[in-house]
Amino acid sequence: MFEEIVKVLVVDDTPANVKIIKKFIEPKGYEVFVAENGQQALDMYQSNKPEIVLMDIMMPIMDGYEATQKIREWDDGHWVPLIFLSAKTSIEDQVKAIEMGGDDYLTKPIDLRLLEAKLSAMMRIVKMQRELKTTSQKLKGYVEQAEAELDLAKRLMDNMLQTYTVEEIDNVSRYSVAMKVISGDISIVYKSSSKLYVLLADATGHGLSAAISLIPATQLFYAMVQQEESIGNIVTAINRTLKALLPCDRFVAATIATIDESNQCIEVWNGSNPSPVIVDDQGNLLKTFEQTNFAFGIVSGKAFTTGTEVYYYTQNAELLLYSDGLTELRNEDGNIIGVEGLVETLTLKNDPAFAYENAYNVLLDYIEKFRDEDGFGDDLSLISVRTKIA
Repeated sequence: MFEEIVKVLVVDDTPANVKIIKKFIEPKGYEVFVAENGQQALDMYQSNKPEIVLMDIMMPIMDGYEATQKIREWDDGHWVPLIFLSAKTSIEDQVKAIEMGGDDYLTKPIDLRLLEAKLSAMMRIVKMQRELKTTSQKLKGYVEQAEAELDLAKRLMDNMLQTYTVEEIDNVSRYSVAMKVISGDISIVYKSSSKLYVLLADATGHGLSAAISLIPATQLFYAMVQQEESIGNIVTAINRTLKALLPCDRFVAATIATIDESNQCIEVWNGSNPSPVIVDDQGNLLKTFEQTNFAFGIVSGKAFTTGTEVYYYTQNAELLLYSDGLTELRNEDGNIIGVEGLVETLTLKNDPAFAYENAYNVLLDYIEKFRDEDGFGDDLSLISVRTKIA
């Protein structure tokens, strides 16, 4: 007996055969549906959805071979075990039956003990089908819940970014693309009364788990730049918070910059992000800001350094900040571009054949050219700040 009734479709045009089979298997927990030919079998198959089919071959209107082929055409990820029952005894007939979609073959007159054994074997497939269906339904529910949560998280992150970016700034361009639904990178630009503040952060990992790590950092950054705090105070506060909150295997690489146009001064703190660069109007390198500090959340106290680099520009220049999703793109030779390759690429700004407006557009073209066919292997962010001499 089975925990649940098992539906069996018996297809045979001889009533005596049907009667014997039905009388034998019904007491064992099978619910039997009967069809007298292949066409009836197809109708019964669609209306009753049996879990096992016992199929005769030689029948009027439609034989068992044709009916079986139709049934297999209808199967879509759900396999129903089918046993042929036939007076045909040759090996050729049995091979043909299997090739037509049968799973087993019994010759008439039916040995009921062998029929019971084969039904029991097929029941293992039925049980697996039931378990797979239950598991599939559960997984579908989990996926739908996860997608809803990701959508909510993405909207929250987008709303947070809109809140933190007070206005569009003419001399600032930003590009960001997520490897997954939610990016583990974030970029914020804020203009105070005296300076332009820029944050580009890249959390360990991808997706929601990475994005969550960024929330405390962005909140602190936004709160402190409104008070026009120094970079040193900002990075100290963010690191203290993230060191206390993040697991030991998580950290946030970040770059924070201020641009003081009145004094023509750019100050940069770089914590384990690829080295930002400044280039001139022709794309030539003016300054590289090195990776001199730990990322947020790795060390605490005096081990965490707040040192910055300062650059005074005396000509029109463009500051470029980016995550490692850009510098780890591969060029036409399959080699990782790195910061050096990126700087070399920027010299295309000076090539009249391309007529690029700025270095930012050079990099956008590079990203589009060398992105993977299936998307991006990492979150990628890019910020450009263009300065002009009065």
